[in-house]
Amino acid sequence: MNKKYNLQFSKKKNSFDKSIDPYCNNKSYFNSKAQNFRTRIEFGIKSFNGKLGYSMIDNGVLIEIKELLICHERINTLMKEVLVELEEDRKFSEKIFQIEFQVSRNNEAIIGLIYHRNLDKKWEEKAKNLCKNLNCSIVGRSRKQNISIGNNYVTENYKSKTHQYPLQLFEQCFSQTNPGICDDMLTWVEDNAYKKEDILELHCGVGTFTVLFSKMYANVFATENSRPSIKGLKDNLILNNACNVIQARLSGSETLDALNKKREFRRLKEVELDKFNFSTIFLDPPRDGLDSNTLKQASLFEEIIYISCGFKSLVTDLKELNETHIVKSAALFDQFPYTSHMETGFILEKR
Repeated sequence: MNKKYNLQFSKKKNSFDKSIDPYCNNKSYFNSKAQNFRTRIEFGIKSFNGKLGYSMIDNGVLIEIKELLICHERINTLMKEVLVELEEDRKFSEKIFQIEFQVSRNNEAIIGLIYHRNLDKKWEEKAKNLCKNLNCSIVGRSRKQNISIGNNYVTENYKSKTHQYPLQLFEQCFSQTNPGICDDMLTWVEDNAYKKEDILELHCGVGTFTVLFSKMYANVFATENSRPSIKGLKDNLILNNACNVIQARLSGSETLDALNKKREFRRLKEVELDKFNFSTIFLDPPRDGLDSNTLKQASLFEEIIYISCGFKSLVTDLKELNETHIVKSAALFDQFPYTSHMETGFILEKR
């Protein structure tokens, strides 16, 4: 497995270098563990030879999955244990069609069970027993139902070069699937960013970078468009006593419109935007990259920290940002081994 991994990482590195060499020579590379690195996964549930099993689509073909070595050891253990429970109690497993596993490196776990039927009191009783027997939280979902037995999050402990902090990763909110690489990302940002004045963070999620920024910068203004993620962010800011962070539920484009006084938002009525002294903007957009308005407004900042899970869109954005900024440092983070996806980071300095 290590040989196969090293080969695919070498191909990603070559592709990264080919695209980035025209912009930057200061590059860093962060390889992943070859197995047991992934802490979140979802499967379909199907009948295979009369017995329930986990399913995934591979090259357009439905296949059965009995173990997945890319996943954390706790996930592989829970996969077997849950399947036994579902087989033994067919009323509990009736019309189940998907299972999601999420764990943390300290072995906390949530199992999400998704159904095409109403979840009644008998289901809750069984789920409570399952929660106790497997020592994990259970979340049941069906149409207009979301029932949590235990917590609806796992707590991950992230660490950068000089900081360590807990973060609650909530069920149905985006979180990094490869926490070891996430630590590398946090360390690289801490090592290479300016660390002065205030920072604007777009697409902040539940606060993976926000908590680190609260320790690095005077003030942080963090925005996110997802309601569940903003709720999770609030909890994580309280958990980490991050008192210098102001958060708001806004898209990236809406945030920049508010800062430039193009639009007013009732959600910001108690936020004094003029008091911020931004020198840095942090961008971590969806795979499609930045919209034209965000790209244009970002180019006005002295420093840009750009984390991307969509390498093609990043290269396109980089061509435009190169008109106003130089790339001070770049990094390849192998967040998604054995796939073509490339997670990258860039720190740009105004010309």
